[in-house]
Amino acid sequence: MGAPLPAPEEVRAEFDRLLAQDAEAAVAYLHDLGASSGYLDEAAMARTIRWTAASPYGELEITINRSKPEKDPRAIAVAAARGAVADAPTGPGVPRCDLCWENEGFPGAPGRPAKPGLRIAAIELGGERWGLQFSPYAYFDEHCIALSAEHRPMRIDAPCLERLLDFADLFPFYFIGSNADLPIVGGSILSHDHFQGGRHVFPLMKAPVEREVALAGLPQVSCGVVRWPASALRLASHDRAALARAATRILEAWQRFSFEPCGIVAHDADGPHNTLNPIVHREDALYVMHLVLRNNRADDARPWGVFHPGAQLHHLKKENIGLIEIMGLAILPPRLARELPAVERELAKAARAGRTPQEAEALLLEREATASHAAWAVSVLARRAAELACEDARAEAIGPVLREEVGGAFARILACTGVFKRDASGRAGWDAFIKKLG
Repeated sequence: MGAPLPAPEEVRAEFDRLLAQDAEAAVAYLHDLGASSGYLDEAAMARTIRWTAASPYGELEITINRSKPEKDPRAIAVAAARGAVADAPTGPGVPRCDLCWENEGFPGAPGRPAKPGLRIAAIELGGERWGLQFSPYAYFDEHCIALSAEHRPMRIDAPCLERLLDFADLFPFYFIGSNADLPIVGGSILSHDHFQGGRHVFPLMKAPVEREVALAGLPQVSCGVVRWPASALRLASHDRAALARAATRILEAWQRFSFEPCGIVAHDADGPHNTLNPIVHREDALYVMHLVLRNNRADDARPWGVFHPGAQLHHLKKENIGLIEIMGLAILPPRLARELPAVERELAKAARAGRTPQEAEALLLEREATASHAAWAVSVLARRAAELACEDARAEAIGPVLREEVGGAFARILACTGVFKRDASGRAGWDAFIKKLG
């Protein structure tokens, strides 16, 4: 290890000094500190498996993040209801969740491990004290987290939108966005208000607008439906205040909107169901905000969520589809680094041996690493046996066929989240919602 890690207040003072002169230098200082302390494990980040896959919506980004544990959406919902991670210790000075400032310097306890090397810079968003740190999971370059100094639940509202715009003004070279504030469609931590940002341009940001939307009284703001599997609007304006008014109008209209043909119910006995993912970035003086419409309703037929991937896709992803993924970057669980190469080898052998799909499925079901993928894998075999027979199925490789097929599955996962599907009912739903916007 190098020099001792500066105390938290020393780090905050140096960050403030640099921020007053050059925001790029301030974030570089904080990032370098995290890397040198070992909090940002660059070796673990290098083990992330990454590729891109073509889709009808443009190129999607696929990752298997070997550092991030797979979480059950039901456990996330329980933790959100309790306001902390289930079974974690509580008490003065003990962090209530993984995002609390008390993690900085906390020595650790059963159920709440220490985070050695963590340092949090202080920033102001919406007139409140917030923190800035970098994520140890590093889904993309300079993946950062802005977190409220107060442990309070996620909430998407007009002040949230203003805080996102404040962040974009502080760090115009980063995007910033928020997970939704409801279970099923929210991220992995709903009990602590926070945003995620960094230096990355996501597939959603590159997708074209396919339908212009006029917002009465806001000629300064362009608005349109994005050609994207999830249901998204793109706002753009050089006038920050007008953009904030437009986004608030859309949010409030969406929170009240129901449309039975699409299965959208805004509120019922279980509470509110409509929320959204707001995402902001700047292009010089132009503010761009994406609003991805989300609904977390579940029913007996779809207990995982009406707009959540069904069980047939859980072999690849059953976790909540949060902010990063809704923008087109898949964060797939680490088990797939072992399982997909095993599936690849079995399919290559089956293709070369001329096995029927039924024979191949029986063999896949016999092995723990391949059993959950069996139904999907034999559908791939049925369509692409000739290509699979020619693949060099090495021990640790994920070949081009499965890479393409995983990309296609991720596009279907994103389509599941769309409240307005790309069909006649979905178009009617968009029409009805746009009328509400005035």
